[in-house]
Amino acid sequence: MLESRQRPLRTRRALLLFADSLQTSCARKGWPAAFQSLLAAAHLSFESFEAAEPFDFHLFTSPGGSRPTHSCQIHVQQGTSFGEKLENAIATLARLDYREIVVVGQDCPDLEPADIRRAFELLDHHKLVLGPDHRGGCYLIGIHASDRSKLRGVQWQKNTDFQALRRRFGVENACQLAVKMDLDTWADVRLLAASASRWRNLAAFLLLSQSSNGRTVSIAKKRDPILPQRQDWQLPPPTLRQVPVA
Repeated sequence: MLESRQRPLRTRRALLLFADSLQTSCARKGWPAAFQSLLAAAHLSFESFEAAEPFDFHLFTSPGGSRPTHSCQIHVQQGTSFGEKLENAIATLARLDYREIVVVGQDCPDLEPADIRRAFELLDHHKLVLGPDHRGGCYLIGIHASDRSKLRGVQWQKNTDFQALRRRFGVENACQLAVKMDLDTWADVRLLAASASRWRNLAAFLLLSQSSNGRTVSIAKKRDPILPQRQDWQLPPPTLRQVPVA
C-alpha cells in the first residue's frame, strides 16, 4: 500500500473509488464477461488525473479487484452489506485525517474528471454533493468526514438514495450535479444504447453480440422500467434506436 501524501489538514481531500472486481460486478449483475468493458469505461475518467490534483486517490475493492492505471492506494472492503462496507471505507479515510471525501463507483461510464473536481469545489460551501443517477440512486456522493454518521442506516441500492440523503442532510445543505446513467441491469444497458452517450455504440455492440436470434426491438416502444424516475428528473424519452433484445 502506498503511503499517503501529506497535505495540510484543512485541504486534505480523498477520492474514494468503491468498486468490486470487474468480473465480480458482471457476475452480480448477471452480465456476460464481455460487458466488463462497459464498467472499465469508468476507469478512463481516472487516467487523466495528475499528481498535482488536490486530492488523494483511494480504491476500496474486493479481494483480487482490478486497479486503475492511475496511482492509487488500495484497500480491501470490510463488512458484509454494501452499507457496512461503504461506512467502513469512509471511516478508514477519516482516520487518515481526510476532511472532504468524494465517493464514486464504476457503474457510471459517463462520469468525467470534471464531475469529481466540481464536487470537491462544491464541498467548500455545501455539506453534501450528490450526482443522481437515472433511477433515483447516486453515482457520486461528496461529504465531509465529520458528517459520515448521517450515512448510517440509509437503504442503499433501492433507488431511493438520492432523496434519502437530501432529507438527512437538509435540502438547503445539498448540491446536485447533472443526472447520469448508472448501469445495473440489462434495461440500463439498452437505455444507454439508445441515449446520446459516447458509450452508446459500445453498449449497442455488446447487446448485438449477445443476441442469439437476431431479433431487434425499439427501446422507445418498450416499457421504460424507470419511467416514473425519468418524469421526476424531467428527462427526455430515449432516442428511437434499434438494438437487440438481451
